[in-house]
Amino acid sequence: MYTIADLPIDNRLRTVRYDLELESALRRMFDNGYTQVGVERDGELVGIVTYRSVVRTLLAFHQLDVGHKTLDKVSVGAAVEDAHAVSEDETVLAVFDALAEHTYLVVDRGEEWHILTDYDLLTRLKRMLEPFLLIESIEMRLRELLARAFGDALSEQLAATFDEDHPLPTPASVDHCSYAHYAQFISIHWAEFEPIFDDEQDVIRELVLEIGDMRNRLFHFRIDDPEEFDRDLLRFGQSYFSSV
Repeated sequence: MYTIADLPIDNRLRTVRYDLELESALRRMFDNGYTQVGVERDGELVGIVTYRSVVRTLLAFHQLDVGHKTLDKVSVGAAVEDAHAVSEDETVLAVFDALAEHTYLVVDRGEEWHILTDYDLLTRLKRMLEPFLLIESIEMRLRELLARAFGDALSEQLAATFDEDHPLPTPASVDHCSYAHYAQFISIHWAEFEPIFDDEQDVIRELVLEIGDMRNRLFHFRIDDPEEFDRDLLRFGQSYFSSV
């Protein structure tokens, strides 16, 4: 199970002193594009200041009829709110639950604190899911192209092509085909598929086989570093087969 330690959280939490004037802290947030800053006292993180917590503090001063408490006369400590901190050992699924309640989480990474937002998690999730979704899209499109070429006779033709003498198992239907089935079936029946594709037979076969190999490595967890996965080829394959 993936944990927070597996996530590349690049946004380091910037901190200010507990006794810093609130106006100075807001200027620092605005100038640097921060949506929050951590608040430290005696080297310990005691909380977070956000624009929301500042507004809440000002509204409280107004309600208490202490309007003379301007931002340059109030310390950061007056606007601090609890930091929603999580450990790196927490699972990614637990993070989803936490971010359903909070827009950000503070992650303790040893000597530094980092910020994890719902946007960060969704971006990472998209990165992880993209290869699976592309491969699924390509396979659904290949099934459509086989059906276009053979219509209602497709299952019968698949059974005749991959009979008991063929090294690949006989698929009950196109839904039971593998990428190896797709590549060989297209090659064997190229006369029916040539009007569909603009490229040469060898190009289509090798593209289908390469995507099938990536599919097998991905689905059987044989990829050491997902960042080295050839997403560009998958994107090309998805665009190509969708366009024919």
